[in-house]
Amino acid sequence: MPESNFQALREDFVALCGECLPEQRYQEYLEANTQLIPREFIQNHGVHLDLVIRKLSMAADYTTDFFYLSKSSVEWNCVLIELEKPQSKYFKDGSNDFHSDFVAALSQIAKWRAWFDNRANFDGFVDSTIAPIRVPLKENRCRIKYVLVHGRRAEYEGHQVRTALIGSQSRDDFRIMSFDALSESLHSKRPLYLGIRKNEFIEIRSSEFLGEGLFSWVNAASLRITPQLRSNIEAARGSWFHYRSRGVLVLDEVLPRIGSCAA
Repeated sequence: MPESNFQALREDFVALCGECLPEQRYQEYLEANTQLIPREFIQNHGVHLDLVIRKLSMAADYTTDFFYLSKSSVEWNCVLIELEKPQSKYFKDGSNDFHSDFVAALSQIAKWRAWFDNRANFDGFVDSTIAPIRVPLKENRCRIKYVLVHGRRAEYEGHQVRTALIGSQSRDDFRIMSFDALSESLHSKRPLYLGIRKNEFIEIRSSEFLGEGLFSWVNAASLRITPQLRSNIEAARGSWFHYRSRGVLVLDEVLPRIGSCAA
């Protein structure tokens, strides 16, 4: 993407953050512009399969706004993202006391953490919920990581005490980001496939062909793609590069076995 496009996306997103809109409007914008999705806890293989899952359900009352995996040769980072609003406050007016907005967001992360502390919940999540995309190296250990996207930087920027207070809530497995941070370094963030986890398969709602990794590793029976993505995969045939042992292009083998979903 040319730098002018990055700049246009950045300016459009910052302007959107200045409006008082429902949280869902920001969710939808990030889904349409996946370069803006956080890349925290990325390991040396980047975002696994170039795939981010929207609204991934962990339990009846717990749903992440976004989820992705990132792996090294020895472990997986399972990254859960909680998205608040740009208008969400960190501090009470004229005070360094945390605002109820921030307290509630921290509480949400604490509830997720407590849920994963139950071994049965943890095992069910990694061995069932995300099992279709936790390939290869599925035997490697998993680490649950948390990201909170909340508020605007102007509320604490240049204020040493407020900055320290927010930072004190971070952990080795938990990062706090402002909405402003999402629009930074866009040139280093690849677009991602946007997926929806269904009971028996994963719908890929993106139309752009980003690469073969997703189709090389995930069981074709677990995937559904839009007609536009199927067409764009075919159109990009000249860039296919993964091969099976018989020398057959991966997508020639698997594409006919991938189901379709509505555009």
